[in-house]
Amino acid sequence: TQRVSEWRSNFGSTALAIVIDFCISNKDMSAKELAALFLHRYAFLYPNPDEIDKKETFRSTFVRELLATAHLSRILGHADVPALNTDRLAQSGIAGALGLCAVSLERAFDLIKDSIVSIDHLEDTDVPATSRKTRFKTPKTLNKVTGKETSTEHAFSVVKWGSKTTAFICAAQKKGPEAIQLTASMAYKHLKKPGAEKHASIDSDDEMDDREDVW
Repeated sequence: TQRVSEWRSNFGSTALAIVIDFCISNKDMSAKELAALFLHRYAFLYPNPDEIDKKETFRSTFVRELLATAHLSRILGHADVPALNTDRLAQSGIAGALGLCAVSLERAFDLIKDSIVSIDHLEDTDVPATSRKTRFKTPKTLNKVTGKETSTEHAFSVVKWGSKTTAFICAAQKKGPEAIQLTASMAYKHLKKPGAEKHASIDSDDEMDDREDVW
């Protein structure tokens, strides 16, 4: 549906903005090198990319910020229906959102690694981030059927990213409701909206896609 498409697009564009901001702020290596490092073993999913601890999957700063910005900010203030335990549903029923966070970040790092998105910015560190010249450049490819150039090859489409999203969702579901609830509460700490603090105080037979094993 149109709403689902908009939801996916929001995750994709927000993830790209987060990754680009990170790459711009890092002066130790090139954006392509950084992207390749974070893509290896899906390191972008973990708090410490140098130490893959599967107890901490989906708890990286990237995932928490994306989950908070693209999803939790939109459900904050949901209708409270005690009989349906809506508070718990809002916290733990987000395996789909976590899967979308993961695949959106993978795509963002892929675009940087393959130089499909180029980043031009001022090297002067005194220039504020908002003034840096950041340019997204998605090259078009020739559609042999229509004879026209199109950018659909790099689009965040279900055709290209659907199965990968499903695999990440499976991995999130394997974490279990308590772990997902704790992950959500950690993500809520990135929100500045009133009411977020109450959520942030919670304690804690086809060939398998390797994304299903990140849990």
